[in-house]
Amino acid sequence: MAFAELISEIPTLGILKKSIESARIGHAYLFTGADRETLDRAAVAFAKSVNCTQATHASEPSPSNVAEYCDHCTTCEQISADHHGDVQWIRPESKSRLITLPQIRQLMETLHLKANDARTKVWMIADADRMNQQSANAFLKTLEEPPENSLMILLSTQPDRLLETIQSRCLRLNFPGDSSSTMKSEHQSWLEVFARQLAAKDSGMLDRYKALDTLMEKLAEARHQIEDGLKDRFLGDLPNDVEPKIREKRDKELKAAIEGQYRRRRTDVFNALEWWLRDAWLLSLQAEISTLTFPDLAPASHELATRTDAGKLLDNIRLIEKLQRVLHTNVQETLALEVHLLKLNL
Repeated sequence: MAFAELISEIPTLGILKKSIESARIGHAYLFTGADRETLDRAAVAFAKSVNCTQATHASEPSPSNVAEYCDHCTTCEQISADHHGDVQWIRPESKSRLITLPQIRQLMETLHLKANDARTKVWMIADADRMNQQSANAFLKTLEEPPENSLMILLSTQPDRLLETIQSRCLRLNFPGDSSSTMKSEHQSWLEVFARQLAAKDSGMLDRYKALDTLMEKLAEARHQIEDGLKDRFLGDLPNDVEPKIREKRDKELKAAIEGQYRRRRTDVFNALEWWLRDAWLLSLQAEISTLTFPDLAPASHELATRTDAGKLLDNIRLIEKLQRVLHTNVQETLALEVHLLKLNL
C-alpha cells in the first residue's frame, strides 16, 4: 500500500508527508498511540518513504519532492521483509523484556557507520518505554549528537514511562488507537461467555474457575496466532544447512518477538475486561446503556451492578489494573490470574 493510500487509514501520516515534501525531517520521532500495529505500519511507511529508490528526494524544498514510495523496488521490499541492513528494529529481548544497554550500543555504533545503499539510516525502537535506566541514558547521547542522514523512530503505547529528556528531544506524533468497534469485534465473543459465568445468579467458586478457563483460552489463542504469524517471518528464509549460530540467533529473536507481541496482546485483553467492568460500574450509577462500551452485554453487566455496590465495582477495575502491573514482573501468569480473579467483588 502506497503512502497516500495509507494516509486515508492513518491521517496522522499526513504530517510526515508534508515534512518530507518540504525537506524538513527531524532526526528523532516518538510515535505514540494505543494500537501497536498502527505504530509499526506508520514507522515502516516512514522508513520506505525516505529511502524508496523510485521516489524523488532533495535536500531543499521543491514542488518535485514527493513522500511517496513504490512498495515494489528492492529497497521497499527489503524494508517490508525486515531484511534491509540500513533499516533495523530494536525490540525488547532480555528475559525481563527490556531493551538493554548492548542493544543501544549496537545502535550507536551502526548509526555512525556509512550507509550501504540507503539515503537515510533508520532505527525503529519498538516498546521504547522498555529501555532500562542504563540503556535510556546511553540513548540520550545519540539523541544529543545524532549522526548525519540518520532517523530514529521510537514507538510507545506508554510514553509517560520514557525519560522526559528523551521525550523532549523527539518530535512527537500521536496516532489514533483502537476504536470501540474494533474492541467489540475482537473481544465481545469471549467477554460474553466470561461475563455470563461471573454474573450468573448464585455464581460460586466453580463459576469463577470457569471464567478463568475462558480467559486462559483467549490468551492461549492469542499466543498461537502470534507464533503462527512470526515463524515464517523469522525462520522461513533460512536454508536447511544454515550455520547453527545463525539459526540459534534467529530462534532467540523469534522467541523475543513472540513474547513481546504476546504481552501487548495480553494488555489488550485486560483493557477490554476493564471496559466491561467499567460498564457494570456505570450501570450501578444509573448510567444510560448508550454510554456502555459493550451494550450487548448489558444484561450481565446489569446483573453484576444490582448485587454489588459502586465502590466495590470500582475496586474491581483497580484490581485488574494492579494485575497488569504484576504481570510485568516475573510472576507466574496462571497463578497471578487465579489470585486476582478470586478477589473480584461479585
